[in-house]
Amino acid sequence: MKSESEIERLAKKICFSPNPAADERILTSAEAALEKSIKAKPAALQPNIWRIIMKSRITKLAAAAVIIVSAFAGLNVLTSTKATAAEILSQAAKAVSRLKSVHMTAWIRTRPAGKENFDFIGLNYDFVRHEMWKEFGNQNTCRWRIENEGRVEVMDGNSSSLFIQPNYAKISQHRYGYNSWLKKVLDVDKILDSEFKLAQNHDSELILTHEKMFGESEKLILTVEAKAMGDFTNDWCKNISIVTSDNRRVYRFDADTKLLESLEVYVKNDNEEILVLEISDIEYNIDINPTLFTLSLPENVIWFKEPEASERYSDLQSMSPKEVARAFFEACSEKDWDKALTFKMYSSVPDWLKEKYGGLEIINIGEPFKSGLYPGWFVPYEIKFKNGRTKKMNLAVRNDNPAKRYVVDGGI
Repeated sequence: MKSESEIERLAKKICFSPNPAADERILTSAEAALEKSIKAKPAALQPNIWRIIMKSRITKLAAAAVIIVSAFAGLNVLTSTKATAAEILSQAAKAVSRLKSVHMTAWIRTRPAGKENFDFIGLNYDFVRHEMWKEFGNQNTCRWRIENEGRVEVMDGNSSSLFIQPNYAKISQHRYGYNSWLKKVLDVDKILDSEFKLAQNHDSELILTHEKMFGESEKLILTVEAKAMGDFTNDWCKNISIVTSDNRRVYRFDADTKLLESLEVYVKNDNEEILVLEISDIEYNIDINPTLFTLSLPENVIWFKEPEASERYSDLQSMSPKEVARAFFEACSEKDWDKALTFKMYSSVPDWLKEKYGGLEIINIGEPFKSGLYPGWFVPYEIKFKNGRTKKMNLAVRNDNPAKRYVVDGGI
């Protein structure tokens, strides 16, 4: 939890040097948004609006533009909001410091049956239900769980365990577990803080509004317009996750408690926005059964493991991504499963891989390329299965492991 002094220090960074051209541009944008809001709602339902707009191009010049536009008797008033930003962050920190637990239900467009990691999205997929729990404590006692119909990850306070149906598992000693955007949402005590920082450090726009609807409590609406992060010279990884897409994130907080009430994430694709994530069912300070933070694994579990660094595999150390892709498929073609395992992070070869890939024929191995934020390479391939069917795909290989050699990470 951030101290008040740290929050104040962060807020002080949210300031700007006067610039008439910039003021005019920002004010014009704010007035247009306000006029649109006024036209969209009856007079009795008009919200009080605060807009905080931050651009990373400005922060690269050591300043962030922050303004408030308030509606008073039809007048737009432009003023500094450095103190207001500090107040918002400080109030949020105090409010969430009293949290004991949280439970969320999220709906995400992704492949069914847990076939992809929790970050994966697909604009044409149906929504899949995800359940998330977190029990707050200090860094050494925090516990959480994220699951969907085919995948579950649990942090028991010491290490995280990942289980994928039907029988795959991995253990991480890192307290944060495997990196996932959902974990950042589950950290409801840090959302405002982290989004303010992202707005300063990346090419994104942050808009903060207060809204009071008739018969409802006041709401704090945080909208983040963000550009896709990564290198998309090849767009293979574009729009496969929230961070690798041009997206709009809309957080809705209770203005008094500063607790998150809902979240919607839209991906901008061509000339349309597609809703890819929605969270509207959030419970706070509930009792959580301790068994949720444990996993029961099947006896025939296949473990994901890091490749070994030893003299036995010294000849693999210098292999390129393309050479690793060819060697892996050659091992499958020859049904040399011991050799195949040297390129795959499994404790044993799954039966489905033997059945489907055993005896394949290599048609072509293409030139590797990079895309998005993936730390490895993608190798295009075309193969023919023993049943005569062909497959064109990109094999993912990476070497960010203790052995520093390339292994197959996905794409099969």
